[in-house]
Amino acid sequence: MKMPRWSVASGWILLWFVALSGFSASLASAADKPRTNLLFVVSDDQRWDTIHALGNPEIRTPTLDALAQRGMVFGNTYCMGSTMPAVCTPSRTMLMSGRSLWRIPNPTAKTYDGPSLGSVFRGAGYATLFVGKRGNTFLAGNEAFETVIYDIDKEHGGRAGSSQFTADKAIAWLRERKSDKPFCIYLGPPVPHDPRVAPDEFVKQYDPAKLKLSPNFMPRHPFDNGELRVRDELLAPQPRTPDEMKRQLADYYACITCFDHHLGRIVAELKARGQLENTLIVYTSDHGLAVGGRHGLMGKQHLYEHNKPPLILAGPGVPQGKKSDALVYLFDLFPTVCDAVGLAVPKPCEGATLMPIVRGEKAQVRDWLLGAYRDCQRMVRDERWKLISYHADGVKNLQLFDLANDPDEIKNLAADPKHAEQRSRLEKLLTEARKQFGDPVDFDAPRPKKP
Repeated sequence: MKMPRWSVASGWILLWFVALSGFSASLASAADKPRTNLLFVVSDDQRWDTIHALGNPEIRTPTLDALAQRGMVFGNTYCMGSTMPAVCTPSRTMLMSGRSLWRIPNPTAKTYDGPSLGSVFRGAGYATLFVGKRGNTFLAGNEAFETVIYDIDKEHGGRAGSSQFTADKAIAWLRERKSDKPFCIYLGPPVPHDPRVAPDEFVKQYDPAKLKLSPNFMPRHPFDNGELRVRDELLAPQPRTPDEMKRQLADYYACITCFDHHLGRIVAELKARGQLENTLIVYTSDHGLAVGGRHGLMGKQHLYEHNKPPLILAGPGVPQGKKSDALVYLFDLFPTVCDAVGLAVPKPCEGATLMPIVRGEKAQVRDWLLGAYRDCQRMVRDERWKLISYHADGVKNLQLFDLANDPDEIKNLAADPKHAEQRSRLEKLLTEARKQFGDPVDFDAPRPKKP
């Protein structure tokens, strides 16, 4: 029996109406879904292994432990290096601009026309807050945020109050803002950078005599690396003594524990406001530090593994309790957070988004990393092997480390004939890597000794 014409038409209309209703409901659902917030935390001079949950039994970091447990940890994150002793300056400029060492904008310029973390999120409709240190940072990148609050020691009784000051300001901003816009907070206090002072309640948690020094503790660095008289290295007597290095380490840990406590207050505020589950938290530092006499050093003007900062991501779309050993630059974080919240990665970002690793689509985004310090140190590493080349005071030195079997970089294999092939391969890779990133230094040219 043939169906009446009106009945067929009605059927098609009904199907079309149902489909349209479903599409409209989908659009409404997407519109109702809140946009992801961002809390981007950058400590100052914090080494990657200063978090209890990541294998350091001596330090107390309950907030960071919880963050690591509900997020993803990256174990091989690097500041690419520096063209000056204040490594913080180019590091934070790379981080905020997504550009590599020799292509970053002028860190001290008052204006910058290119994209930066603050300008991109502000342009995308986010309420943006910068609260942190002003010195040795990317000034134009800081000022691109809508609200800017600098940490000035004299406003809160000195460096010991910096962690509380920055946390107080961030919490007050969250409570006082009237807008329903998503937010982007950059929190960058000047800790645990020296002077390493913390309130007594945190200092009392660490007895220097009970702390252990790293297996690569040395009284002196074995040769001139080109920067042994910089201010960081003069903060403690040379040769280094175990007692003094433990005292310095106790102060370092106290500052980190203090900051961990106040970061916990911000996390608690987000939870109380029902915003924690919709906030991507990125925790890192501008670089690590050799404090404790690692390789006889105290500072960050070198390319050893203890110069790595921590990196933890937690929040929407990030798997819990996962760890990656992928090779990562700090300047990968700008494109990563853009990708994570659904913003287009701006040009001329050179960093690689880490979200394919987070989502389990890739194990890594690059096969090797280049590192550089001024005109005296260059480094290249892959998944296992690492080469550091030095040219200081007219003298060249070379170190080759098997990181898989020697993570503390104690045994230099550069002169071992058994590893000549690895040395040659990495020397060629270093030359190519320097070309790729536009290294302007003629590193191999002869240089006279200093008078």
